[in-house]
Amino acid sequence: MSSVTATGDAETNTDASSDEQRLLSHLAKHLIHEMGGDLPVETLHLRATDYFDIDAEAVQNLTEDGAEDGIYQIERGDDTAQRITDVEPVGSPPDKLGSIAGLDIQSDDEPADFTQLDTVGENMAESLHGAGFDSYGALHAATPNDLTDIPTMTQSKAQIVIDQAGQHIPTEKMLASEALERYQNHLDEYDGQHAVVQDILEVSQDVGDPLALDPTVSSDETHYKGLLVLEDTGHPNLVRANEFPQHDGEPIPPKTTDIGHIGLNTLEATAQKLARGNMGLRLVGPHGCGKNYLLRYLHYKTNRVLVSVDADSSMLAQDMLGVSTVNENRVVVFRDGVVTKLMKHGGTIVINEGNVVPAGVMMALQKILNQNVLTVKESGEEIVPHPAARVVITMNPPTREYRDSEPFNAATRDRFQTIYFDYLDDDDEIALLDQMANGDRLRVKRDDIKRMVEFAGATRNNDTWPTVSTRKLEHAIDWIDEGASVRGALKHVTKAAAEPHQNPADTHEKIEDV
Repeated sequence: MSSVTATGDAETNTDASSDEQRLLSHLAKHLIHEMGGDLPVETLHLRATDYFDIDAEAVQNLTEDGAEDGIYQIERGDDTAQRITDVEPVGSPPDKLGSIAGLDIQSDDEPADFTQLDTVGENMAESLHGAGFDSYGALHAATPNDLTDIPTMTQSKAQIVIDQAGQHIPTEKMLASEALERYQNHLDEYDGQHAVVQDILEVSQDVGDPLALDPTVSSDETHYKGLLVLEDTGHPNLVRANEFPQHDGEPIPPKTTDIGHIGLNTLEATAQKLARGNMGLRLVGPHGCGKNYLLRYLHYKTNRVLVSVDADSSMLAQDMLGVSTVNENRVVVFRDGVVTKLMKHGGTIVINEGNVVPAGVMMALQKILNQNVLTVKESGEEIVPHPAARVVITMNPPTREYRDSEPFNAATRDRFQTIYFDYLDDDDEIALLDQMANGDRLRVKRDDIKRMVEFAGATRNNDTWPTVSTRKLEHAIDWIDEGASVRGALKHVTKAAAEPHQNPADTHEKIEDV
């Protein structure tokens, strides 16, 4: 009898141990995803004893036994602490994990648990199922009016529920659905054309005249922050609303920073400098801080043409001013370059990385800025630019981070008005990313954006770390939308931002605090 009892006790203990290992292994898998990489064994132990009724010694034994059985791959990190690098979970996710706040783990055959949504309690979840919403996909496809018959459901609460349901749809399905929508929108916009090719050098159409020339137009409508609004003549190269991320059906305005000593922000200052004429404008700031976005937004608001060119050491004066070529009748003709074309017809040329513009191009630009004349030697033309034409150069600051960004010499600097850009204040950057990421559906929670911005700020204040720009945070949000954790996305974009002399792993301790 006693031997039977002992055997029964042993089987009971083995079953309990197996259940605990199943719990622990799925918890470890989730935490590795949350961490975006290796999981400190100590972290697993602390979380397990916090979540489950398992003592620390039992967790230690389970970890060691699991490592021997190949469930956990454990290595020692640079700090000699043990880290779990990979997990092969035991069985399917236990139901118990799904009941732990914040884990959001469900077994494969479990129906959609709408109580995972912030504003949905058990009664409302039951009502949603009773109304025929059996999956997150069905709930996300609903409109607020479809849900207002649910008890205590308001229009605003319904929109929150719909947005949050989108976060629980498998990433592949959501991306495929959105890709199809973009594809169809493209076909609709361009009358069924797939690729739309336009040679900007073949467009010989002037921009519109200022609305202020029409006495019937209200003075408030004739300018945007001092920069004249032009008539929309349907020019094919106008900056259009669909080129911007949207919020409530409108392009998201650029966030701005205040310019020290001046009393203007970057949007106001840029508009007012452009309003003064073709005097040359230089925008200086770190990559991803919004220089080009702000320029494009100003041109959108004022119906102007903007063409952006990236400079490099291989750029030739002919690329920008034009070149002689043989036409189909074997006659030598001169073909305008992009600067010549824009000066003739009233567009803005934006040259990025302006510090590497070759001397020949810079000399031609300086003559425009000094004398309001463009001389094209090869064609023999002397062009007085269209009154709406502008020349803008953007560049990174000549700091350690941008070692190849040499400053202009004094003579060249004198020919440009300069506006300095910096990264946004935390609150403004959070608000901008929230608008851009969550304009049509909830992709990332605002609290997570706040954590990301705080980390990015730390990288910008550390000379030895890769710098995470606002643009890199946009990339991180894409990764989160595709299933990455916040920490995993930050580790990835930090690695992508690293220069050869920088080690992204130096930031991991900070990321793990996020």
